[in-house]
Amino acid sequence: MREDNRNYIIHFQNNKISVFKINNKVPLLKKEYHVFFNEALLHVEMLNKIREFFEKFQQEFGFLDNEHVRIFGTGIFQDLSKEEQTQILLDAFVRFGVVFNIPSPDLVCFYQSIGNGSIVDGICKQEFRKVVICGSFQQDLKQIETLMDLFRKRNIEVLSPWTTQLVPKSIGTNFVLLEGQELYNERDSWRHKFDHMLKFIKADAIIVCNPEGRIGKGTLFEFGFMIAHAKRIIFTNRPEGLTIHFPYEVGIK
Repeated sequence: MREDNRNYIIHFQNNKISVFKINNKVPLLKKEYHVFFNEALLHVEMLNKIREFFEKFQQEFGFLDNEHVRIFGTGIFQDLSKEEQTQILLDAFVRFGVVFNIPSPDLVCFYQSIGNGSIVDGICKQEFRKVVICGSFQQDLKQIETLMDLFRKRNIEVLSPWTTQLVPKSIGTNFVLLEGQELYNERDSWRHKFDHMLKFIKADAIIVCNPEGRIGKGTLFEFGFMIAHAKRIIFTNRPEGLTIHFPYEVGIK
C-alpha cells in the first residue's frame, strides 16, 4: 500500500495510447502515441501493435511491470469478443508480465462520472466500486482488517468478508467461521466457501492479502474460480510459491 514515484497508467483508446504518471492520485500526461487500432482489422495486427508499444515503453521508460503500471483499454477494445479480450490479456501477461484490463461499460461510465468525463481521472479517484478480500484469517487478520478500513474510507464496498469478528471456537481449526456463521457438519464448510466465492462475480476486483508474499491454501483453492470469471486479481505483496503464474497485479495504490 506504499506510494511509489514510478506509478503509471497506460490508457489504450481507438486511435492513441496515453501514458500518465500518477502523483498523489493526480494523473500527469507524460506522452501520447498515435496508434490506429481501428485499422487493424485482423486480430493479429492489433496484438502486434500492442506488443510494439510495450517494447517502446520499456525502451523509453526503462521498465514495465505489473506492480507500477496499470493498463486499461477502452473504445474498440470493449467491442471485442470475450475470446479476443482474453487473448490480449494472455499475450500481454505472457510476453511482458503485465495485465491488460478492459473494464466493463458500466465501470467506464462510473469512472467518467466521478472523473468529470475523464476515465483516467476517475480511476485515480476510485478504481473500484466493490471488492472481495481474500487471505488467511488465522495468520493475517489484522492486515485484512486494515484493508477493510482502507476501502471503506475510500467509499469502496467490501462484499466479503463483512466482518473480522471470528467465532471463538473455530479459531485454530481447519475452517474459521465469521460472526453469525455456523457449521451443520464438516461438509457445510463448502457452503460458506461457495457463498464467499459467489461474491467474486459482483466484485470489480479480488484483493489478496498476502503479507511477505505467502498465500494460504484456501486462497490457492479460490484462484480458479476468480480466473474463470475473468476477475482482476491484485496481491498486496508480490506472491511467493506460485506453481502456475496467471495474470495478476501487485500493490494497492
